[in-house]
Amino acid sequence: MNRGRGVGAGISAGAALLGFAAAGVLVVRHGGGGLPVDVDVHSWAVAHRPAVGVATARAVTATGTGVVPYLLALLAGCLAVRGTRPRLWAAAVAAAVLACGQAVRYGVLTLIARPRPPVDGWATHADGWSFPSGHTSTSAIAAGLVAAAVLLRSRRAAGPVVAAAGCWAVLVGLTRAYLGVHWFTDVVAGWLFATAWLGACAWAALRFLPGIVGGPPRGSLRNPPRNPARNTKARRPRRPLG
Repeated sequence: MNRGRGVGAGISAGAALLGFAAAGVLVVRHGGGGLPVDVDVHSWAVAHRPAVGVATARAVTATGTGVVPYLLALLAGCLAVRGTRPRLWAAAVAAAVLACGQAVRYGVLTLIARPRPPVDGWATHADGWSFPSGHTSTSAIAAGLVAAAVLLRSRRAAGPVVAAAGCWAVLVGLTRAYLGVHWFTDVVAGWLFATAWLGACAWAALRFLPGIVGGPPRGSLRNPPRNPARNTKARRPRRPLG
């Protein structure tokens, strides 16, 4: 089972990485400016900004960086395993996955050095380069950690939590384009980067920590062994009919 999951995680990471690389090459070849789809989305966002929409987008986008993603990462670590010491260790690992992902993204951000959209279209504060979106990738990584932790604990109850985490990450990304501080391809690249990073981390965990992330071992409480006493009891011989 772990081998199959590892292969799936590796395939997901590879596919997302290829998509991310293709987006980066496209941006560089275009000179770093907005692609046609970027210009269309940016123009639409600037033309459709009621006060309520802007206030809501600012509130949502603020959760995509800073304390909130790290709180979610720590929560994911605590949910993934049982016991005080294992939970502390898992929480630290989850926070490290998020922090290292941000560091790698920053390196790519500096390497590509894509300018942001024109400042006159911004509806919130921003600084630095544009590709990939930091809020988008950070929130997506945090959401992925929460989803993975819940799936490890209880797949039956995971559906609503996974859906909520995914919707939050998608909304954070969309607000970056709506508020005009990122091109739409920056947002898509942020999702692809997060998928590739989470897939790579999942592959590494399944490869090197199979006893922790591979599910309960045989003979655990979830699959208790049958009572051996029942199998050793001698059956009474049946009396012959007649």
